[in-house]
Amino acid sequence: MESDKIVRQAELGDINDIIKINRLCLPENYSFDFFYRILTEFGFACAVGLEDGKITGYLLSRVERPFATFIGLNSAKGHVISIAVLPEFRRKGFGEEIMKYGMQKLIENNVETIYLEVRVSNIAAIEMYKKLGFYIKREFKHYYRDGESAFVMEWGKKQENEEIEELEDSYS
Repeated sequence: MESDKIVRQAELGDINDIIKINRLCLPENYSFDFFYRILTEFGFACAVGLEDGKITGYLLSRVERPFATFIGLNSAKGHVISIAVLPEFRRKGFGEEIMKYGMQKLIENNVETIYLEVRVSNIAAIEMYKKLGFYIKREFKHYYRDGESAFVMEWGKKQENEEIEELEDSYS
């Protein structure tokens, strides 16, 4: 029998499950207040994946509007803050479906570009993001608390004068 899988908008009532998954899956953990603020301010752009009614993954994202946006110079950007799927539910397309849901919600809120940070060692995630149209924009050395570097990956309109680091070939 096939299980019932869905992706839906995250709700404040999901916060404890989201925090639990974050603590189990990622070394980057945030405070309860941080999760609360993101879910209350940007819940439209946050998602959870469920299998048979159990939350198995989440995505937290937000819209960032630089001051210049208010005077019409730059567009808003989406920022994928955190995404995680419980280990036993990985490699089944759930992360990709959660990302697609969140990306669509950001686009519906007039975001032209979406960016995220990913550990350089997280090859599976990098490949998934590339499949979704993200490209490696640059590398932040020693970005994470444990000293590991991060790739900043971006989806959407590239600026004409934008230079992309020559990292793509080594991760293609």
